[in-house]
Amino acid sequence: MQKKYLIIGVLFVFVAGAIAAVSPVFVNEKGNDMLQVADNQLVMESDSASGAFKWYTVNESLVLQETTKKKVFIDVYTTWCGPCKMLDANTFSDPVIKKLLEQHFYPTKFNAESGDTIIFKGQTFINKNYTPQPRKSTHDFAIYIASTQQGLGYPTLVFLDEELNMIQPISGYIGPAQLEPILSFFGTNAYKDTTWEIYLSTFKSQLSQ
Repeated sequence: MQKKYLIIGVLFVFVAGAIAAVSPVFVNEKGNDMLQVADNQLVMESDSASGAFKWYTVNESLVLQETTKKKVFIDVYTTWCGPCKMLDANTFSDPVIKKLLEQHFYPTKFNAESGDTIIFKGQTFINKNYTPQPRKSTHDFAIYIASTQQGLGYPTLVFLDEELNMIQPISGYIGPAQLEPILSFFGTNAYKDTTWEIYLSTFKSQLSQ
């Protein structure tokens, strides 16, 4: 996969149990500033304002892609990752975030230490050293799909377009107020012809205050 990312970097600093987000910077391929800002058993359905919200496995999303083209959002996580659990509890639980994920993406979870076999764009990815014990192995697909210039970290949120080409991986915990405009920016294709700063300046949040 050609990794022409829109983002230069996302840094999240953990101090005394608190998380301080250092604004990431998005740039488009022309160099313009755009933004400063599964373990299958964990795939779940939950109620949301729009009905039953479903997290798909990677393989499920790929099958759906064969008949209905849609962007794919992948939450690359591990079972021991604290910020991953915070995403589930604080961000993915928000009905506005669920609605945006359902509207524009196949919401997908992938455990970076799972033993699943993933066939993606003609390549087969496995976890060569799989063990059910945490922190002992990393799936090749996680390395392939979620690595950034800072390496591989958890969680990493991966955005793929309708042809399964990379839009952007973003590493670290992101709260609802941060994730909402990013989901809209990528989901509506605004990223193709609008800088992040312009988009964000006119963005109207639907989150409850």
